[in-house]
Amino acid sequence: MERRSFLQTLILVAASLGLSPGWLAGQAERYGQALAAGSRKLALLIGINRYPGEGSALQGCVTDLELQRELLLNRFGFDPAEILTLTDGAATPSGIQAAFAEHLGGSSQAAETVVVQFSGYGQWRAGSAPGQWQPVLLLSGSEGMAAMELDSFFRLLEGLGTAQITTLLDCGFTHISPSVRGNLQLRSRPPAGKGAGSAASDSSELQRVWPSPPKGLLIAATTPQDLAAEAAWPGFYAGVLTYLLTQYLWESTPATRLLVAFNQVASRRELGLFACQRPILEGKETARRIPPYFLTPPQVAVSGVIQEVKGNRAQVWLGGIPPAALGGLQPGTLLAPLSTASSVPLLIRSRSGLLAQVQPANGEGQFPPVGTLVREQLRSLSSSLKLLVGLEDNLGRVEKVDLTNAIAGHSWMETANPRERQVDCLLGRITPEMAAAFQADALPKPLEVNGYSLFWPGRELLLNSCGPAGEAAATAVQRLVPRLAHLLAAKRLRTTLNAAISPLAVVGELSTRSKAPLRGSRLAQGAAAEPGILRFMRGDLLHLTLRNEGEQDLFGYLLMVDSSGQLHLLAPVPQEDFALPLRLEAKGSLTLPPLPEVAGESRSAVNPDLLTCHAQGLTELLFVASTRPLSASLEALKAMVRQQGITRSPMLLSKPLEWTQMLLEELTRRPPEGDPDLRWLDPSQAVTLSLTYLLV
Repeated sequence: MERRSFLQTLILVAASLGLSPGWLAGQAERYGQALAAGSRKLALLIGINRYPGEGSALQGCVTDLELQRELLLNRFGFDPAEILTLTDGAATPSGIQAAFAEHLGGSSQAAETVVVQFSGYGQWRAGSAPGQWQPVLLLSGSEGMAAMELDSFFRLLEGLGTAQITTLLDCGFTHISPSVRGNLQLRSRPPAGKGAGSAASDSSELQRVWPSPPKGLLIAATTPQDLAAEAAWPGFYAGVLTYLLTQYLWESTPATRLLVAFNQVASRRELGLFACQRPILEGKETARRIPPYFLTPPQVAVSGVIQEVKGNRAQVWLGGIPPAALGGLQPGTLLAPLSTASSVPLLIRSRSGLLAQVQPANGEGQFPPVGTLVREQLRSLSSSLKLLVGLEDNLGRVEKVDLTNAIAGHSWMETANPRERQVDCLLGRITPEMAAAFQADALPKPLEVNGYSLFWPGRELLLNSCGPAGEAAATAVQRLVPRLAHLLAAKRLRTTLNAAISPLAVVGELSTRSKAPLRGSRLAQGAAAEPGILRFMRGDLLHLTLRNEGEQDLFGYLLMVDSSGQLHLLAPVPQEDFALPLRLEAKGSLTLPPLPEVAGESRSAVNPDLLTCHAQGLTELLFVASTRPLSASLEALKAMVRQQGITRSPMLLSKPLEWTQMLLEELTRRPPEGDPDLRWLDPSQAVTLSLTYLLV
């Protein structure tokens, strides 16, 4: 029975039986959910890396389509024939119009659920009215670059025969030079048309006319006035929004609503490091009620899927592993197939980007079929993972050589080209333009022009890292070595992020009495009132509640990476003499800092503003826990306290590399054979959770 006929019959039956409208609404919603699970689904994915003519080529738009396609096929039940991709030269205005007519709207059986994605350049162009500018999507054309007005694109969506449409725009429209910023490349071009020169020099002069959003749901990489970018990830390029969204949806569970998923993605550290990109979601009330793409994914969090089998090797797509963890993932990782066909784990032999080559861990036996979902069983990590430092373009050739040689003197870090590899930070000079821009952010003191400084990969300043003008390259590196050690210590800890797949089931929640909570990645219910990273005032009484929903007591540490990139210990606190690591009892919870009404005398020395007493900027909390007491790392903390005379939290780690190395050895175990540098992380024995927020 067609949906419309069913609903008409349901209305007549309800009326004849005298049933309430509430009963009818409930039945209709349940029917809609059941229909979505088995309804016809269609997707149109458009991505352009190579544009006609001159200009910087994009590198991640076609990868966006691969990310989305694998997700739709293996997580949301799409058939390969239901997904049409248009890439590069095929993505012309006429090609897109034909795809809407023939693929999305030309079938005798209309689709119930539609997903449309565009990844490429956007641009502001002069409109028909004087002084007005309109957004356009840049496409391929027969003789050069073509454009489609965003309003026209939205009208194509309006013409589809369903309202269950999810539209993703992974592009920007506002452009500010330079287009390449460390690991990031902007997905926007300068304004074009009459008056474009003056408009490009001052984007505030643009009188932007933004079209009304189409029906269904619209997820855009950024606001009309902000920037959007693609980034270098571990071995591949992809749009920041597309990668973070698809990765999260591999991990999420059916209880997740789209608004929850969007809030989780918008609050990720990777987006916080590029503060100019602010994703938007149109249709929040609908998104509050429905799952992503109007469809319900499988019940378990997964790490990827078997994509291909050839002889004694198979290829696995690792779309579900968090970006920070993927960067540290090493050969030797074991993946468990989520099927009854095979219980033999798969051993990763090599990895290139998101693709891993695997074989049965016992060296024999058959592979599960293509399409079998897999989840990490044991993650192989390197105990000698290095920090990658990118050198900014504003450096001269000689000083790049000097900086490279100085950095090479430390075995735990090396330089890398940020246009070719994902780097952990940038090292460059403060230009006059940077000094003016950063000073507008109310920094505690003016920046010295031409001083060496550290930046995050998106060219956001690392607070208090700028040196004096005229400083020698080798001297600058030596000055920054302690800061760089903190960055590497935090990087190594992030390789253990596994809250979505760990059965230890820890949930973290940040809250104040005036803010909605920001929840950890394992929590599927609820959503913050405003999307994006939560913002708190410096000195706010902010509290973190940790809940252990598992059956085992956990022992761990609460750590903080502040806006300067330095790693601090928050709990346990020095004034408790480090008798035990932080203990989180099974089915129990604790709040840090303790609420005033429950804080005892032994807790009275804990800063009430423990989570907000540092400088303004991006803040990350890491809760690292194990089922085993962490005795060695605890003894090392006691030694630090005695040497430094520390009496209060937060406690800046004086030897971050040595201490985190000790902690990682306690969280992991050595494989029975293979590279002695590798360690196995067992998600049933250790869990790491990350939450981020901004202090303003």
